[in-house]
Amino acid sequence: MDFLKTLFSVKGLLIALYILVGVFLNTASPHLPTTPSSVSSLHSWVQWIISVLFWPLSLWKPTFTLGKWTP
Repeated sequence: MDFLKTLFSVKGLLIALYILVGVFLNTASPHLPTTPSSVSSLHSWVQWIISVLFWPLSLWKPTFTLGKWTP
């Protein structure tokens, strides 16, 4: 019963919103894996699920100030 209370509370709404944003950020055609029919495809699905759960890390653009690399 506590699960349902949490699911339909503000906390549950925020969790659902967080996951929905992650899904919509990671479902563009190059990011969505194909149907899992092999081990490599299953690996792609695992990577996709991780990217959905950790989508805020995709917004981080590190700037390195120790020096500039020139090719």
